[in-house]
Amino acid sequence: MDKKTIKNLIQNYNATELQEMILAITSKNPSAQQALLDYCQKKGKALKSKDYSTIIINQLQHHWDRASKIIDEFNEYGGGPEKEEEIACDELEKMMKILETEEIPWEPRREMLEKVLDFVWMDNSGFSDMLTDVADSMCRTKEEKVYLADWLSQSGSSYYGDWASRIYRACGEDRKYLESKKANLNYSWDYLELARYYEEHGDSKQALQIVQEGFRKLDGRMDEIYEYLFRYYVKHDDQKALEELYRDSLKKRMSQDTITELMHGYYKEKGEYGKQKAALLKLLSCSNTGELYKLYQKCRQELTQEDFAKEEEGILKTIKERNLSAYFDILLDKNETKEVIDYILHPGQYGGWGIDQGHYFSKRLSGQYPREIVELYWRETASYVKMGKESNYAHAVGVLKEIRQIMKSNQWTDEWKTRYQAFLEEHRRKKLLLKLLEGFKA
Repeated sequence: MDKKTIKNLIQNYNATELQEMILAITSKNPSAQQALLDYCQKKGKALKSKDYSTIIINQLQHHWDRASKIIDEFNEYGGGPEKEEEIACDELEKMMKILETEEIPWEPRREMLEKVLDFVWMDNSGFSDMLTDVADSMCRTKEEKVYLADWLSQSGSSYYGDWASRIYRACGEDRKYLESKKANLNYSWDYLELARYYEEHGDSKQALQIVQEGFRKLDGRMDEIYEYLFRYYVKHDDQKALEELYRDSLKKRMSQDTITELMHGYYKEKGEYGKQKAALLKLLSCSNTGELYKLYQKCRQELTQEDFAKEEEGILKTIKERNLSAYFDILLDKNETKEVIDYILHPGQYGGWGIDQGHYFSKRLSGQYPREIVELYWRETASYVKMGKESNYAHAVGVLKEIRQIMKSNQWTDEWKTRYQAFLEEHRRKKLLLKLLEGFKA
């Protein structure tokens, strides 16, 4: 109906009858309820603050009712339809917008906060992150934030316990912060955060003890803890403690690369060549494999000529076992190509494939072994064409360009033309391949 028709229909009703009409329309129609609340909010600035507040509270409650109904179903089944998810997210976003822009008394916010947190604890709907954002936006004052943190600290979850700790610290609740943080020391950064707290309060001794406790108790990588303790011992010129830390870290067998690299730098700066050398050689077996090429170069630079000659065979053996690509790079730097070309031409015999991805090595070998590389590329082209599909054809065309370049640079032009024409004849029925070759100049 248009506005004129609606006006004609309602113009003869008095105020009481209009109120009854609105109640009848909105009682079982959520969309009508929302329209009424939106209208009242828009016109509500002229109302008394109490009446306007009631409108806003009802707006908030209406959005929560719609969202919570969907979230409850998602909790039961561990998820749900994407369309329903979008509706719930939209309602939660509207709640946060209201909470950011409107003044709402604490009591109704507190009641709704507890309902939101009940869903957070269930943690099976997929909405937990957004619900925690809503919970956070409900709390404005220090007292309200501490109230939220008290709830979070009772959850039994290390994640929410850590969130509670951050709130306590931001609010200056030192006693609660320490109690909460000490109950949630699960990772290296937890210990370091607590250590920083003690440092900020002038208690460096307690800070050190906390980090040492983390070193003793934690498993897994502890790079940050090693770095903290290393810096502390260096600052206090405590080489005995440094070397004890190094020995203990090697027993743990985690983050050995971090502490070994730190100790290598320490010994180098101190001029203790023997220990510097030992740490550098240790890095070869514990560092990230992507660092091995650089470490080989570092060994050449830092070891004496006599030591490097003595150690090089063992160094190369370790690199070969850990990163064959880095090992081949080193061999090519030394112009030792036989082992590399043998592997590239017969990868299956060595139990590995894919090391020449993007023709990384074969391109560099094509000048010394043009015939071997050309035949390898022809086989690769045939293999990709055989697999079909446009992406495989495109790859084959790319390899053909490399073949053409090598053969022409070696003045095998006639052979190239003959073999290329034979290739076209063999695959004359592959229209997609031929289309990709239209711009290819033989």
